[in-house]
Amino acid sequence: MTRKEIEQKCREMMQENIPDKEALWMKIESGLIQEQQPDIPARHSHISVVMMRRILTMAACLLLVFGGLRMYHNRENLQSEKSEKSEIAENYGYDADADADCDAVADDYETAAPAESIKNSQEKAILRYQDLQILNNQEIRENADLSRLGVQDVYFNESDILSKTELFLDVQVLNGYQNQETGEMQYILKVLDVYGGDLEISEFVMTSRSAYVLEKNHEYVLPVYQASGNWNLVYECAPQIEKTQDHQIIFPNGWQSVMQSDPGAEPVLYDSYGKDDYFYDRMYLTGDTAIEILIQEWEKNL
Repeated sequence: MTRKEIEQKCREMMQENIPDKEALWMKIESGLIQEQQPDIPARHSHISVVMMRRILTMAACLLLVFGGLRMYHNRENLQSEKSEKSEIAENYGYDADADADCDAVADDYETAAPAESIKNSQEKAILRYQDLQILNNQEIRENADLSRLGVQDVYFNESDILSKTELFLDVQVLNGYQNQETGEMQYILKVLDVYGGDLEISEFVMTSRSAYVLEKNHEYVLPVYQASGNWNLVYECAPQIEKTQDHQIIFPNGWQSVMQSDPGAEPVLYDSYGKDDYFYDRMYLTGDTAIEILIQEWEKNL
């Protein structure tokens, strides 16, 4: 039975047993007068006493009912509070069975909850390639027919790539175009730095069939090997390592040695190069000092 139902039942009982208010007070006053006048028959005094007993009895019943409701309400609040504190203890690493002060747990929760809320509200959206400090031009890509490019059947394997690499070249793309007969991309590259050896030339032309087009004026770190007097990309099945203007690098997650050196590397949503593109959501951003880790790993394979 709910609290409202109990209260309604009490009111109905009172209405059934208590006469009209004015008549009741008249009887009470009459009873008091009769008590002061001993010559009045005791019968009327007896009726007043009975009525008073009924009133007192009903008042006591009401007190018991409301007292019970209050105890029931307090018990519900207590159980709710205990449940909430148990949940706090579980979520924030406290031992629910320990004798620790529950109030201290609640205080810690109140302090930690706003901080967690602030952290979630400040959480950044996933970083996009266009948001990085790089030139957002697509001049070479826009002029290329990507349907004539692609290496979908080749898989990225760091060990195989490093074993085949002869040099790592830090280059800037001066220009690039697609050979209309073969469909291959041809890039004019400027050498900015050489890792793992020496290279006497400052510029050279490199040919590639990769759909991951290198862009004009962008800077890349390329693993290369020489064949028939020409320098070629060791892998073409993934985007090349690219440098940003604020000394960071974008790289595919296939470079496990770089991923392991910086577990906090930030994911980057890359431009998609078609329905068979595998790496558009598997690119990461970290400091360019990670290149040294990659070179050290490469030197182990020499």
